Amino acid sequence: PTPTPTPLPRGGNLTIRLKEDIAWLQPWRPRSRGEEQVISLLYNGLMSLDARLRPQPDLAESWIASADGRILTFTLRSGITWHDGTPLNSVDVHFTLDRMLALPVTRTALLNDLHLITSVTTPDRRTVVIRLAERYAPMLSHLTLPILPRHLLENKDLASLNFWDIPIGTGPFKFERRDRGRSIVLSAYEHYHRGAPLLSLVAFVGASNEQVALQALQDGRLLLAETEWNTVQNYTGTLDMLHLGGYPENGFYFLGFNLREGRPFADIRVRQALARAMDLPRLVEASTRGQGIPIASSAAPGSWADLTDLASTAPDLDSARQLLTEAGWTLQPGMTIRQQNGVPFQATLVVLGDDPRRVAAAQHIVDVAATIGLPLTIEPISFSDLMAAYVPPYDFDLLLGSWVNGAGDPGFSDYAYYDPDDFALFHSSQVNQGELDQRVTRNVVGFSDPAYDSEAEAARQLYAISERLDHQRKAQARIASLLPYLYLWADTIPVLLNQRVTTLDGPVDLSTPAYLWNIERWHLTNDRE
Repeated sequence: PTPTPTPLPRGGNLTIRLKEDIAWLQPWRPRSRGEEQVISLLYNGLMSLDARLRPQPDLAESWIASADGRILTFTLRSGITWHDGTPLNSVDVHFTLDRMLALPVTRTALLNDLHLITSVTTPDRRTVVIRLAERYAPMLSHLTLPILPRHLLENKDLASLNFWDIPIGTGPFKFERRDRGRSIVLSAYEHYHRGAPLLSLVAFVGASNEQVALQALQDGRLLLAETEWNTVQNYTGTLDMLHLGGYPENGFYFLGFNLREGRPFADIRVRQALARAMDLPRLVEASTRGQGIPIASSAAPGSWADLTDLASTAPDLDSARQLLTEAGWTLQPGMTIRQQNGVPFQATLVVLGDDPRRVAAAQHIVDVAATIGLPLTIEPISFSDLMAAYVPPYDFDLLLGSWVNGAGDPGFSDYAYYDPDDFALFHSSQVNQGELDQRVTRNVVGFSDPAYDSEAEAARQLYAISERLDHQRKAQARIASLLPYLYLWADTIPVLLNQRVTTLDGPVDLSTPAYLWNIERWHLTNDRE
């Protein structure tokens, strides 16, 4: 006889912490983690990001690039419907992209990069042809942009519309109800193109207070929550029935060396000396109380582009001192400060003065530098003064800074459109050229290297990740070798999940920011509801 299929474990409600209310919803512009997650359940893009943040076809069944990389042709999956039952087709994609291009240009990476699109055509209901001004691999990540329903929105002004008024998408869950400031309830969309979700409901429950959220996790009112680092570290009870995980924030801290002529760290040997004297894991552990993840590149830890390993060697003070001597910074008998041509070494490290972790890291760096004869002076400054260091005339020797890498909104480090391209940070074209150069550029250290330029250019022009990897790795290697930055850390965002929650693919992977990527396959074990 034919074996009887094991029934899928359907039913159950997933409750997720909502740290702050989402008063105004714009699907292309997540401004908080809760909003990013709600959007991901309601909407889909042509592409989506998997657990390692690789762009994969979503509403698109497949895509191809032309030989010159300037034409991307997407074939949509058949049978996809909006939550109101209306079929989705290529006109919806065309409508969405046209409306995004019509929005006011902002400093967000998403809207800025979408302007590389020169035209969108729809030869038939399942085909979308996007023409670009230049070949640009990060566009695939930007095309995770939520596609919007033309039949409901064509007479609306998207810039002023609160999408809570028309929350219709194609995602695995559809909108049921919203109690302002308290909850957002979504129900399973049985016609979802990747299969009907196993869960019946997902409810985002308001819990702004950390201790209230933790108590709700303990008693089962919440099954999933992201928390502050100190909340978990300072908790003295037991986290029974909870899995504790965490993913890296989309941003990082770094020590930037001003490489411009006349600056003390313009000589690579001086930068290498400081790097070789440093015990990075110790610095990060001491400065962040364990929250920081030591990093060796700008790529998100654990992502497909996390290709550069941390230095495996212990601090080498002898090698560091030798490098400084070779650079002409010598230590006279009985002296503790190195000199070059009779001039003592001196340099200033600017740091945000009201951030205790940055100040602690800066002091650690100063202490290490002193052991090899390099006196550094910490200059604690205000946020506005720190921002001034990021623009001409770049008046710093060392900058303990950070970058937030969100693409949807400048105030939030979303992962919705993640791509590891660091062209803006290090390509020579991004160096400000003087008073007449009015661009807002991010190559604040003045780094210029033809080999990096070549690899970074290739990496951002190759759409297949299998092809990008080699160039991405070589570009990171140039940065690791030439040290415009000494990368420090990325922060861990703690995630607590009830042990009853699992997936058909195994345990939920809380180490990735995209842990909801297969939410339609989540279910509860021993469901008591």
